[in-house]
Order: sequence, then C-alpha cells, then structure tokens
Amino acid sequence: MNPVFLLRLGLDFLAVGLFMAALAYWWMDNRAHELIGTGMFALLFLHNIFNRRWYAGIPRMRRQAKPLVTFGLNLTLLVTMMTLLATSVLISQSLFGFLAIGGPDARDIHILAAYWALVIVSIHLGRHWAIVMNVVRSLCGVRRPRIERTVLLRLMTTAIAACGVYSCFELAIGSRLLLIPTMQFWDFNEDAAGFFLRIGSVAGLYVAVGHYGVTAIQAFRRGRPLSRHRCGGKGRAGSDMTVPSPIPLNQQRT
Repeated sequence: MNPVFLLRLGLDFLAVGLFMAALAYWWMDNRAHELIGTGMFALLFLHNIFNRRWYAGIPRMRRQAKPLVTFGLNLTLLVTMMTLLATSVLISQSLFGFLAIGGPDARDIHILAAYWALVIVSIHLGRHWAIVMNVVRSLCGVRRPRIERTVLLRLMTTAIAACGVYSCFELAIGSRLLLIPTMQFWDFNEDAAGFFLRIGSVAGLYVAVGHYGVTAIQAFRRGRPLSRHRCGGKGRAGSDMTVPSPIPLNQQRT
C-alpha cells in the first residue's frame, strides 16, 4: 500500500472531521470555530494540489454520464467551498477581524453554504467510497467477497441511512438548506455527543446516496440491471456485493 496515498486519504478524512466539528458552533467559542475552519481550508487546499491533474483533464472530459456528473458535482462543491471561505473572512471576529465587513446577510449565506457543503461533501465522498473500501480490504487482508459480510454491511448502511433521515428532521436540515428560519437548535449542554452522532448519520445518508448513485450509473452504462451489478463483475449470480467494481488506487479522481 502506497504510504503517500494513505497519508492523503488520512488528511482528507481529517478535513471531513474538522468540518463536522465546525458545524457545532455553539459547542465552542468563536476563536476555536475559526481555528478549526482555518485548518479545514488548509487541508482542502492540499487536497486540490494533490488532485490538480483532474483540473488539467477537464478539456478532455468525455461527454458521458459519469464524467459529466463528476464535473458538475465538483464544480458545485468548489463554488460552495469558495462561498464558505469568503463569508468566513467577512464575518470573522477573531483571526481575521480586521477584514470583517459582513453583516447578518453574510452570516446567513455562511450557514447556508455550510449545510450545503455537508450534503455535497458527503456525496463526493460516497462517489469514491469504493476506493475507501479497497483500502480497508487491503489493510485487513480481505481477498474475496463473502455474502455474510455483504449482508452485514448492507444492513449497517440501511440503519445509518434511516438514522440520517430521522436526524435530518431533528436537526431541521431541510430548513437550513432552504434558508428558512427555524427555532430548532441543539442543546449542547444536554447532549453534545448526540449532535455528532446525528450529523454523522446525515453525512452517512448522503455518502450512501453518492455511492449507490455511482453503482446505478455504472450498471446503466454496462447495460446490466442494478440487482446484478457485482463487485469485480464475476462470480455466481447473487453471490457478490452490489457495489462498484474495485477502482485501482492509481486511478483515483477528485
């Protein structure tokens, strides 16, 4: 296993963790929130440097479903993150207070961009979940798919997604995505851990959407029903996992 690739993957997950921590604004003071956000944006900058070849390949991108979906998703993520960064500076009270010229509108846009980033980042991660699973299988020495493991993983995914749907209502995610005023705020004095479990399940829901969306696109392109789409494309019917074929680690994309 390439140690540089493992380091990159670890930094990406660290950035995701910092982002989710930054969503718990009322759990910390403003300076801690800004420090966490600054660290996250630094890691995102490194992520784009590591994946700069993707930008160079845009002019040669094939006009097919998966490349176009990838381009649209990444472009939306870039715009969302740039909005989040710009509004962060405009409303800063600690690290960049000397540049703070934003008012309530900038704060509203900042919150809107943050929750849309939660959705888009999770879908983005889900699109590359096959790579993550390949790394886990390699590190754990798993060589062959097993129906028992497949069923267990699917049940876990279903449970996380169901919890994510429930948490979307409990955290008023829909209202925040539409910038609708809401009086639903999490009481961190009562249950801080509960917030992270719920926000994590929301992320898990959209990771599943991104992952199985890729599966559906690949199955459609190959002309196979989704129910027969197998890991690796071989094996007895119904005996393998309905996940995308393993992606070589040297072919990962942003």
